[in-house]
This record gives sequence, C-alpha cells and structure tokens, in this order.
Amino acid sequence: MMTRLWRRRRWLPDLAEAIFWLILAGLVLRLLPFRRIAPALSPPLAPRNPDPQAVERVIWAVRAAARRLPFAVCFHQGIAAQRMLCRRGLAVSLHYGVAKAESGIEAHVWAVAEGRTILGGEVADRFTFLTRFDPRSI
Repeated sequence: MMTRLWRRRRWLPDLAEAIFWLILAGLVLRLLPFRRIAPALSPPLAPRNPDPQAVERVIWAVRAAARRLPFAVCFHQGIAAQRMLCRRGLAVSLHYGVAKAESGIEAHVWAVAEGRTILGGEVADRFTFLTRFDPRSI
C-alpha cells in the first residue's frame, strides 16, 4: 500500500500534464473544425530513448485524469497520451475507427505504440479502422 501511494506521489507531474492535455484537447475539438485539427495530430517526436516506465506512467495519468473530467472521451485521451509520450521519445499513432450504432455511427480512437495498443484497445475490435495519425520526426 505504501509503495502504491509513493508511486502516485512521484507521478503527480504526469497527472498534471495529463489534465492539461485533456483540457486543451477538449477546447480545440470543441472550437475548431476537424480539417484544422488533423495536421496537428501528427506531433513532432522527441529524438531520444524513451523511459521504459513512461508508457505505464502516462497511461495511468491519462486514465486517472479522464475519470475526473466528464468530457474526456477516447479522442481526448488519445491526443493527451500521444502528446505526452511523443515528448518522451515514444512514437504513438492515433487510430480512428467507426462502427454502426442504433443512432447512426459511433467513432472511437485508440493509441498504438511499438505495435501494441496502449490505450482504448478494450473496445477497438468493434470498430472498422479508417485512418491513423503518426508522429513526425524532427
């Protein structure tokens, strides 16, 4: 129990960063048309070796922050995770898919790094893949 509390204390900066990116993503998605947002969904990739624990810390922070922000759906979470991990040197692609729903269509975003789904994969198999946005090298 004490180890878990200590870990969370050390991860508070990641949580604060996740809250920042989730709020920013929410504002941008609400205020701008997608055609203006799409080019920004390929952020620059920091040229360095990523910390092996970066994925665990960032995904924990994004999920913890999203539980407390009512608007933070998969799209917001994917943007936050991609931005945070690209800053840490890990290439993260955002995958977009759609599925038929009772009220029309439903969309979903999931994040993929090094060939494995790291966020949003719980329901990704229900969706037909449309496109992805990869980080760009700087």
